[in-house]
Amino acid sequence: MRLRLHLALWLQCDCIFGILAVILASWTTANPTIYRAGLAFQAIFPKSSTFWMTILAGSIATIAGIFPAFAMKLLDFVALYGFILAPIGAVIVFEHFFAKRFGVQTEYAEKAGIHFNVAVLAAWLLSAGVCYALSVSQGIFLSFLTLPAWLACGILYLLISKMTQKKQLLG
Repeated sequence: MRLRLHLALWLQCDCIFGILAVILASWTTANPTIYRAGLAFQAIFPKSSTFWMTILAGSIATIAGIFPAFAMKLLDFVALYGFILAPIGAVIVFEHFFAKRFGVQTEYAEKAGIHFNVAVLAAWLLSAGVCYALSVSQGIFLSFLTLPAWLACGILYLLISKMTQKKQLLG
């Protein structure tokens, strides 16, 4: 009888410490994100304090987290957002590391005096469009196609830039 009581108490304490560990881990992981959201709210309401805007962001996130259906839709939104944004990062990375090897002028728009780089838009539209169509037609979760879209955008950017840049700027 006594052993059962000790075992029950031990399991109860173990469960409580497990719950506390999960809460603390979630809290410490979420703090930087909630703080960034608070700063974003403060940019919208510049006269407000960072503290209260962070409290507002945390409250909104907590209330939203209560509803699993909303959280799952948020996951889809974050996947789409990352999918749209990631290939633009590829343009920056590929230009920085590979432009000279491929004979592509870095910072071409600035040096040519143009305000719009067609190679960037074309590479992004082609890579994102093809991968998004693949996601829709084959039912592939969009996050799985972010890396292929990123690689395709970087390669396409170099190829399109090579074809469109004026030869007098190279050198």
